[in-house]
Amino acid sequence: MLVYEIVLDGELATDLTDSPVSLERRNSGGATILITPVVHADTLSSVLSLLESLGIGVTAVHQVEDERTGRDQPGSA
Repeated sequence: MLVYEIVLDGELATDLTDSPVSLERRNSGGATILITPVVHADTLSSVLSLLESLGIGVTAVHQVEDERTGRDQPGSA
């Protein structure tokens, strides 16, 4: 399963209840990092669209190792 970290511009104080998937949230160095599994082809796009509609800036998006399986995902650097 693909997993992405979405780094937000600033800290998000609450969870995004309107998200199409469950998002893990952690604050680090003045930014919020959302971790989302991509369960459908349009999941990442839907989450990014939600953030944009709420006026929340995105600093970066990274594909990361799925810690639940301990495997690197294809195409990750």
